[in-house]
This record gives sequence, structure tokens and C-alpha cells, in this order.
Amino acid sequence: MSSGSEAVRFSADGPVGRITIDQEATRNALSPEVIAGLDKAITAAGECSVVVVRGRGGTLSAGAELKFLRSVLDDPAAVREYITSIGVTLDRLESAPFVSVCVIDGYAVAGGCEIMLACDLAVVSETAQIGDRHLEYGLLPGAGGSVRLTHAVAPAIARRLLYTGEIVDGATAAGFGLVSSAVPAAELDDAVDALVARLARHAPDALRGMKRLHRKALADEPAAAITAERETLLAHLAGASAREGLAAFAERRAPRFGSL
Repeated sequence: MSSGSEAVRFSADGPVGRITIDQEATRNALSPEVIAGLDKAITAAGECSVVVVRGRGGTLSAGAELKFLRSVLDDPAAVREYITSIGVTLDRLESAPFVSVCVIDGYAVAGGCEIMLACDLAVVSETAQIGDRHLEYGLLPGAGGSVRLTHAVAPAIARRLLYTGEIVDGATAAGFGLVSSAVPAAELDDAVDALVARLARHAPDALRGMKRLHRKALADEPAAAITAERETLLAHLAGASAREGLAAFAERRAPRFGSL
């Protein structure tokens, strides 16, 4: 299945969806059309277990479309609508039931970095260029960048990246814990395929449940999150995927979650 606007492409093959920002001429800048297309693709991907998010040409996004932003700068309502639309869309990406895998081989700066931070996992080339970058142009994050970056890495690293606006390469970002893994550019697609295959082999309801538990652990006090984890498991054990997993273990075979 494939669909999408001219700005953003979506396709699905079984449990795996793929969202591609397709505006290479503008380094996949977040124009209103791109944001609308991304929002539509997130909705279309709702039944997927795993969704790969990337930009055409390797660059995820260079951030907001500054030409458009300048054109509406004297209209506060239009500015608010544009900035809010980016933030709301990335909030939807972060809270979507599927596990999102961000792929970067070029730039992910400003709003592009904010997309990466809204994804669950990020696989990048060692030479990818990643950074908040807003201060370089007298701007500030507005789609969750300062918050998600602060939660993603050690405080000193967050301050460094936010306050300096510097760009770091993928290998450095991996060392900071900012991305899941960094590999040589020639190995990037193979690494993404291997990760996606590993994620997609899990029972869809269990994978979604694990994402909910992780998000709850971040948001709640530990005691409340642990209680929620226990109750979630008890409910899950009544379902088909848990029974199939236990049967596979007992029979020393691979689980057949796809047949459930």
C-alpha cells in the first residue's frame, strides 16, 4: 500500500510502514505542505507496528521553512498556526502506537532534529550532521526540541547542544546517547533493515504495549509505573500473543505471531 501527498510519501508492507519527506530541493524543510503530509502519513501508519521515517536524499529535514515563516511574521495568528502545527504533528508522532525508526544520512537540524527526537529510535550514518541549531539564526525551538533534548542526554550535553547551536556528526551523537546507533554510510540501509526486521518479528500488541510502558515510566513516579507495568502484564497474559510465545518457548521453536 502506498499513498501520500507530493510532499510526503507513505507506504506499508505488512507491519512495516515507511514515511519519506520528499522535498529534497528545500532539504526537506517543514513547509505547511510537508507538515500536513506528515500528519496524514502518521494517521495512515496507525495499524503498522514499525514505521521508518526519513527524508529524500539522506537529509531528514533542515527545519522550518524560513521563507514561509518570514512571509507571515507580521501576522501573529498565522505564525501561531504554523508553529503549533509542527509541534502538534511531532507530538502525534511521538505518541503514535507504532515504534518509529528515524534514519539520517545527511542533516537533521533545528526542526529536523526535533523530528528525530520525537521518534523512538534513530539510526544514522557516522557522518550525519545533527544539531538543534536554532540559536544560529536567532531563533528558539518550538516543537519540543528543548524538552526532548534535555530528557535524551546528560544535562551538560543538552546545555552544550542547545546553547551553542553546534552540529555534531553521527558518531559523536551516538557517543552522547542522542541516537540509537551510528554506522558507516555504506552500511546504513542494511543496519536499518536489520533493526526493522527485528522489531517487526515481535507480536504487534506486545510491541505496542512495551512502548506504552516505556512512555509511562518516563512520565510517572517509579512506584506508579511499576504497578501499571504489573497490571499491563496480567491483562496481556490473557491474550493470544502471550500464549503463542509461551507455547513456542515450550516447543523450542520460533513464535508464529504473524498467524494470530
